[in-house]
Amino acid sequence: MEYITHSEKETKELLLNILDLKPSSKKATVFALEGELGSGKTTFVKGLEEVLKIKIKSPTFNIIKRYEIDFNGFKNFYHIDFYRVKSVSGLEFEDILNKKENLIFIEWGSNIEESLPKDIKKICFEYLDKDKRKITYEGNKNN
Repeated sequence: MEYITHSEKETKELLLNILDLKPSSKKATVFALEGELGSGKTTFVKGLEEVLKIKIKSPTFNIIKRYEIDFNGFKNFYHIDFYRVKSVSGLEFEDILNKKENLIFIEWGSNIEESLPKDIKKICFEYLDKDKRKITYEGNKNN
């Protein structure tokens, strides 16, 4: 599905309207966000702040940012930025993926494509102009 947003507010609101945020029965629920710098990935994730009752900060320098939450059966929210990463070695990434109580949003997942789960949900962002973004929700990457 393809969407056009015209403001940060619309981009944040879109997240709650298109994503089914319920835990998987076996492993973490994972979304991969792809798009050029400034295309709206972090803004999109910040749409969760009010619902999860947390203040989300960009994980660019930390790589993995974990927040404790209590939402729809999720206990942890992970915001991960693999922009500068080519390998998940030493990051305990596999442990994070294996816990069904984890909700995970990954920016630049294509940098570690071979380490991503097969049932990941992919969202692509395209910068159209200062206040306009195209957001494409592809669902599972293997669909």
